[in-house]
Amino acid sequence: MAVSVEFLLLDPNQSGTLQNRIQQMIAQGVLAGRFRPGERMPSSRKLAEQLGVSRITVSLAYAELVADDYLFAKGRSGYFVSHSAPQPGPMPPEQPPQDSVDWERVLGHCPESGALNMRKPSNWRSFRYPFVYGQADPTLFDHTNWRGCMMQALGHKDFARMTDDQFDDDDPGLLEYIARHTLPRRGILAAPDEVLVTLGAQNALWLDGAIAVEPAPHRGDRGPRLSRSA
Repeated sequence: MAVSVEFLLLDPNQSGTLQNRIQQMIAQGVLAGRFRPGERMPSSRKLAEQLGVSRITVSLAYAELVADDYLFAKGRSGYFVSHSAPQPGPMPPEQPPQDSVDWERVLGHCPESGALNMRKPSNWRSFRYPFVYGQADPTLFDHTNWRGCMMQALGHKDFARMTDDQFDDDDPGLLEYIARHTLPRRGILAAPDEVLVTLGAQNALWLDGAIAVEPAPHRGDRGPRLSRSA
């Protein structure tokens, strides 16, 4: 598997020469486990275009990473993450700040039951702005990666994992893919345990609202009170 050039972004607040910053960026990716042993790095030309630097700067950075055993070079094939590169260590347990959100209280609250007046016209796809929840925009959907994931999931190797009932946990493979592939494209670096998969945008917005809304003082319940219009 190859490391996408879109995953490599320089920190504008980082000091040092361009060559050193590229070296640190790749070394940190290896140490964080985002770049795995054996994965092929982008070519020096593509990475130089992505970062807006000269190709020789990238080539020198790659050469230093080879000397430090973070990468190894294979003739006419490019650079790869070294199998003897330093391995990512266990993440230290985070100490929540004193003013942190009480997630058990917020997420454990169940909104009042009651049927919502929702309907979806059969011809909603012909609407210019349908505003229908839970539907993907075909013009924005990543068909290629979705097809590849489906082929991999339906194979014998990953079939058991695909059919397992995770109950109240997110699929670990999905979390890893989001943390390693989806988020870095948007300049976000996160560990799998920092990712929360929601049931669509509405569920995510509801959780945001639940965090922001304080519990109603006259109800005395443990969770926040949300109106239907929220």
